[in-house]
Amino acid sequence: MDFAYDTRTEELRAELTAFLDEHVYPAEAVHAAQVAEAGDPWARPPVMAELKAEARKRGLWNLFLPDI
Repeated sequence: MDFAYDTRTEELRAELTAFLDEHVYPAEAVHAAQVAEAGDPWARPPVMAELKAEARKRGLWNLFLPDI
């Protein structure tokens, strides 16, 4: 049995890895600072909206939804 990923899955993995490396990991410190500044651990820091917008722009948001 071949358990290798198909071509599309490999492409998505590469895109997701690049997005994490370029945007998400560098934003961790910003996220922590914005949460601390808000004083509310449940507040949504602005950096999250920025990351969400970038993920949508790259087609990496809600990957589980079918193409309709």
